[in-house]
Amino acid sequence: MAAKTVRLSTTQRSWRPTPPNANPFCEAFSLEAARAHSRASVDEHAALVARAGEQGADLTVTGEGIEGLSYAITYLDDPSIFCTLVQELSEYCRETMSALAKRHRMHVVACFYEAQDDAIYNSAVLFGRDGAILGRYHKVNLPIYETWLVTNGDSFPVFDTDLGPVGLLICYDEMWPEAASCLALNGAKIICHPSAAVIEEHTARTRSMDNQVFYVSSTPARSIITAPNAQVLALAGDEPEAVLTADADVATATLSPENFWEYVYSGLRDHRERHLKLRQAAAYRVLSDPNPPALRAYPDGGLANTPERIREVYEKQKADYQRSLRGEKSQYEWKWSDWSGGSK
Repeated sequence: MAAKTVRLSTTQRSWRPTPPNANPFCEAFSLEAARAHSRASVDEHAALVARAGEQGADLTVTGEGIEGLSYAITYLDDPSIFCTLVQELSEYCRETMSALAKRHRMHVVACFYEAQDDAIYNSAVLFGRDGAILGRYHKVNLPIYETWLVTNGDSFPVFDTDLGPVGLLICYDEMWPEAASCLALNGAKIICHPSAAVIEEHTARTRSMDNQVFYVSSTPARSIITAPNAQVLALAGDEPEAVLTADADVATATLSPENFWEYVYSGLRDHRERHLKLRQAAAYRVLSDPNPPALRAYPDGGLANTPERIREVYEKQKADYQRSLRGEKSQYEWKWSDWSGGSK
């Protein structure tokens, strides 16, 4: 198997607050200001993609939601605002990233919302070296608030490129290890993961090693590229902007040394091949069971996914966002940092 070195790249852009007049929860909201904010956000991501191209990247990945619609996506008082912005901006995202892919003769994975028929999806779009779209992935695992206005995907497709087969995940998908496994079983050797949440280093390394893939994650901080042997090839810090690159031999990365005992015993030098051929698939049926035994420990229902519960949650969110706009401290946070496993 001939070695072929390719340059993988990921970008990092830290979270920025939405200007008040671009935030629909603010009384001073203006649709024109929201348009300007979103186009500026796309342009800032594009500048990082261009830097990756200038560094000779064969593939680079953006963060999630490059058009910066994080507030509009949960504004239920007038859902048409989000829908209008998605309709207007998705074409700008596609044109901008397509032009960069073509200019630098590289593959680009960009993540933004797209409208299709009567639905809106959170999409990761793969552009080829000629700027053409090679494929797109619709985020499967949506957090509850995202389901208010967005439709989830239902599969994990893999797309052929001259780098090798590429699979795509988005943010919350990372919470379910089987999502990356599905991509690997579908043939992916590179998994690209745009994310609005920071992925832990140990998670990226585990996803790589368990599935024998390169894992390329773009997040607001500590963006990372890992190899099939769990080696960290590139890791950013907490800087506001970064472009990481790493050279990788995708074709031979999963080969063991000649003196590896598993190679001797099995006759298979390629870890990936051995893992696939020794899978005991019949024993894994529980993975596709919609009601696995573990679920029986919990009562039916409980999810805030009825119109009444969604409205209840929305009013809490609205009040908290408006507190933040007044410069007051938010009552809620995303971190589990103080969670000890018990009640306090």
